[in-house]
Amino acid sequence: MCGIVGSISHSNVVPELLDGLSNIEYRGYDSAGISVQTDAGISTVKQTGKLQALRDLLSQQLVSGNAGIGHTRWATHGEPNTRNAHPHTNDHVAVVHNGIIENHHELRQWLNAEGFIFRSQTDTEVIPHLISYYYSRCSDPAQALNQALERLQGAFALGVLFNDDAEHIYAARRGSPLVLGCGEAEMSLGSDTMALGNGASQVIYMEEGDQACLGQRDIELVDAFGRTVSRKRVDNDIDHEQTGKQNHSFYMHKEIHEQPDTVARTLVHSYHLKNQLELDFMEIDRLSIIACGTSYYAAMVAKYWFEQLAALPVDIDVASEFRYRSPLMSNHGLAVFISQSGETADTLAALKYARSYKQQTLAVVNVAASSIAREADMSVQTQAGPEIGVASTKAFTAQLSVLGSLAIQAAQQRRQFSPEMARAAFTTLASVPQKLEQILSMESQLEAIGNSLADARDAYFIGRGSSYPIAMEGALKLKEISYIHAEGFGAGELKHGPIALIESGVPVFVIAPNNDLLEKTLSNMQEVVARGGRCILLGDKHSIKACGDDPVECIEIPESDPFTSPLLYVTALQLIAYYAALAKGTDVDQPRNLAKSVTVE
Repeated sequence: MCGIVGSISHSNVVPELLDGLSNIEYRGYDSAGISVQTDAGISTVKQTGKLQALRDLLSQQLVSGNAGIGHTRWATHGEPNTRNAHPHTNDHVAVVHNGIIENHHELRQWLNAEGFIFRSQTDTEVIPHLISYYYSRCSDPAQALNQALERLQGAFALGVLFNDDAEHIYAARRGSPLVLGCGEAEMSLGSDTMALGNGASQVIYMEEGDQACLGQRDIELVDAFGRTVSRKRVDNDIDHEQTGKQNHSFYMHKEIHEQPDTVARTLVHSYHLKNQLELDFMEIDRLSIIACGTSYYAAMVAKYWFEQLAALPVDIDVASEFRYRSPLMSNHGLAVFISQSGETADTLAALKYARSYKQQTLAVVNVAASSIAREADMSVQTQAGPEIGVASTKAFTAQLSVLGSLAIQAAQQRRQFSPEMARAAFTTLASVPQKLEQILSMESQLEAIGNSLADARDAYFIGRGSSYPIAMEGALKLKEISYIHAEGFGAGELKHGPIALIESGVPVFVIAPNNDLLEKTLSNMQEVVARGGRCILLGDKHSIKACGDDPVECIEIPESDPFTSPLLYVTALQLIAYYAALAKGTDVDQPRNLAKSVTVE
């Protein structure tokens, strides 16, 4: 949620601030703004709407300076308007903030009594006023910032400019991620590495409680105890050339089409990594998999795999619920945490809870140096590359690729698979990229189905076994980018309530691969047909033949092993959702009210 950038350089930083904000606009696009140190002091420009609105305003209000901070907002406290947009400023300081200040009501009352005037509805505005309160008493920026931070409760990543100090930018983090970029004559900060410009050849990942002072050529860091520290610098491996849309109209479309390659890369990486992980599944008596959103549906699929292939009991949890129900943890358990960004606040908090109960922890993330990867005992990086579209596509199939590989490893270690069976299962997984190419070649048919949903008010998705979470993921994709109300159900649950929603013409997607549950799934489909629902069946040629003369629209998916079918069927559903959104005229890459990286609870 929200994205922050900052840069101090020998040249004008405004273009770099705007480029950095553009690279992380997926974190929020309700409003955007920058504050820049100019010859006349701090100059602030901000605007509601997407970043282009700020660019247009800056083309009229020319601002230039060698140090600046910027912000793109996903609204938490206060509606999206210019007054609530960041940076928040006063006579002494400008602040950009990602996170939530939990005691802002208390601080606002106290600061009001001290004579400070609030102009926004945000929790953030207490920060510049609090810093100013202490700065007026000590005239030392670092000391004033430190004293202010001691009063704050909650999560934050901060970039701070002082009107009286044009030579530095200040930064701090607690509970929200923040990275620093190091160049030859330029230092920068950002919510993640995507925010850092090409001039940042190296990256420093700030630790919990760190504070930093950035000059043009150096960075000074202190830890949560006020001790001067040196943090490891790592090479910045972000290639901004690869983060463009290339020949695609939307990032989501590009990322869907990248899946044959990203799945193949992830499978190769996972296969070679399996012997390096210090995992003995024979010693593990229970697996807990925790995630949010799309990653949670990957966990649901993995539950079927681990239990059916490896005979390993699995609990799955939504991270936002996991730690608050005081779960009982096995003495010989493994807790797996799945996150595309590796910064998901709820998942990170759940990981810390599991570690406090002495669980062995494994992270499955797309960002190798993310907070979750660094906090876990072990981590596996999916090879999806940067995912810009807010609706996750290639990250999901890459997560499934990792989890499928781990399930095979577990099955072999637990003596459910012989070495020959394990090799055969890996071969089956390795066939997925080619079959994904076949799915992508069906795009015109999937486009027609998506277009036909333009006037739909509701849509439903049903499946059994590992197709049940794929039904839920298909529904999530459709509703988050097209705004059509959509729900996914276990097909057997239809008659326990959801069938009351079926009426003439309502679209119902039936996920029906040819497996031992096909007959039961088609029986549930008949219940929909009998009530006039519009059934759209996704199945292979055997599934379609089994439908007989039923009035059903069929999408033929390539034949596949039941083990790998989730990766194929979800790709078809991604394209259907994509074209439904285009038909509705919505913003595919930046759907309303959503942000890519959820870094607050």
